[in-house]
Amino acid sequence: MIPKNTIEQIVLKQCKTLSEQAAGQARDLEENLPYLTDRALLIGGVRGSGTSSLLTRIFHNDYPEAWFTDFEDPRLAGFDPIDFQKLERLIEESGKGTLLFNRIDNTEGWIEFCLRKIEQGIKIISTVSLKTLYTLPQNGSDKSGRINDFFILKRLHTLSYQEYLQFTHKSGSEQTVAEYMSRGAFPGILRPDNADSLRRLYAEIVCRDAIIAEGIRDHDTLQRVLLHLMTHTGECITANKLRDRLRIKAVSTVAEHMTCAEQAGLVHFVSILSDNPARQTVNPRKVYATDTAMAQAVTWEEIDKTRLFETLVFNHLKRLGYTIHYTNEQGGCDFVATDGEGVTRCIQSCYDDDPDCMQSKTEGLILALNMTQAKRGIIVTRDRTDQIETGGHTIELIDADTFLSDF
Repeated sequence: MIPKNTIEQIVLKQCKTLSEQAAGQARDLEENLPYLTDRALLIGGVRGSGTSSLLTRIFHNDYPEAWFTDFEDPRLAGFDPIDFQKLERLIEESGKGTLLFNRIDNTEGWIEFCLRKIEQGIKIISTVSLKTLYTLPQNGSDKSGRINDFFILKRLHTLSYQEYLQFTHKSGSEQTVAEYMSRGAFPGILRPDNADSLRRLYAEIVCRDAIIAEGIRDHDTLQRVLLHLMTHTGECITANKLRDRLRIKAVSTVAEHMTCAEQAGLVHFVSILSDNPARQTVNPRKVYATDTAMAQAVTWEEIDKTRLFETLVFNHLKRLGYTIHYTNEQGGCDFVATDGEGVTRCIQSCYDDDPDCMQSKTEGLILALNMTQAKRGIIVTRDRTDQIETGGHTIELIDADTFLSDF
């Protein structure tokens, strides 16, 4: 427990520090943030993606008189449900009707606190961990109804290509796409020689959002699984094969560490396209690193540019909110991407512009178009723009700069 006057002093100092910070660079997500009504807005993202900076912008631009508390402050370590009662009294005394929090989910009893404030008509915006975004909709119900009926969940991804151009004051080109792939998309680490910074950020994510957050004792096994996933971005993987390769005793341990990697924000997994859940379960999933530069920085192997380019295309589709699967028939299709309105597009990435590769990509794409009845087939290339009429379909070839800018 923390004394009420201590909480008050800490909060005052936090708010003074926040008010003195610059608003910072705008993010695309700001345009899609809802007007606050009767639900709390929770914004999550991988550590380093800029959620705290976004909260600073919201404070300066929208709610400069809001109450603010940063629960990542070590001075608030051990904050418990009893302390929330003290915080509530302080908020009531302040008369403020909008509350901004950084990582409120670090504390025990935060959901109950938010529900009480929502019922009182208080508006809440808070950053949270990715794990909270993943698990909150599964938390069941409270006495008032479904818990997720009281929260709006938004994910802040790392920098999009357009945001990268704005941050670096560059113009789009084939060379800029190559720089974006090599320098990465974490907003705080955009220097040309940033490998050491990326390794430090990776270590912090592993420590705070995997080892500590999940209470994992076997650090070595976790580290080996995570490193393998990062190194093999763009490849198919199963827990069984990974267990055999790394000589880990239990497949359940590997599966838990894979889930941990995704909830910490280091990777994404993509299932094969199928209406049969059993087929999706038995087939490998493809793994994609959240950041191409981080994947290169933490591995001792040289990652193939073809897989990095595919990862770049995947992360762009993921930022846009597509539901993504892959196919493996006749060479396969990298991405069968479906938007929120149910419109499906079949997309290939093709880094090597040679006839054999293009032929293989085209054949896999046509089969995927026929399987899904999708109307649009796209091959993303480094620098080529064209159209191919084949198999009764028009295949669009789009250079990466155009695709990342306009798709």
